[in-house]
Amino acid sequence: MGSSDAFTPTRRPRYPFVATVKATDVVSGMQLVGLTTDLSEGGCRMSTRKGPFSEGTRILLEITKKDVSLVTNATVIYNLKDQFMGIRFEEMPPDQAAILAGWIKAATDLVSPRLTAP
Repeated sequence: MGSSDAFTPTRRPRYPFVATVKATDVVSGMQLVGLTTDLSEGGCRMSTRKGPFSEGTRILLEITKKDVSLVTNATVIYNLKDQFMGIRFEEMPPDQAAILAGWIKAATDLVSPRLTAP
């Protein structure tokens, strides 16, 4: 059983979301830059050309889309094929949570258009 399986019961819906990402290991200071491939209320998946951080690595995550940046502490919960990292957001300040909520709402509207008139 893979380590990501442990998170399946609490997995939140994911939405397609592409933005630039900078992940900084809070211990070593090493940085990786890449792109998000999807986003949820609980985290995101990051694609990177360099080998991702190990499972359990604590990171400072900065996601930027259209000149808006979300900055939060996070933890790497899995890596796949040395190209992707699953990242779980830690508790974030209200202003950062509001940015995340706006992005998810926009992504939800794109994926699930309203089926009834307003």
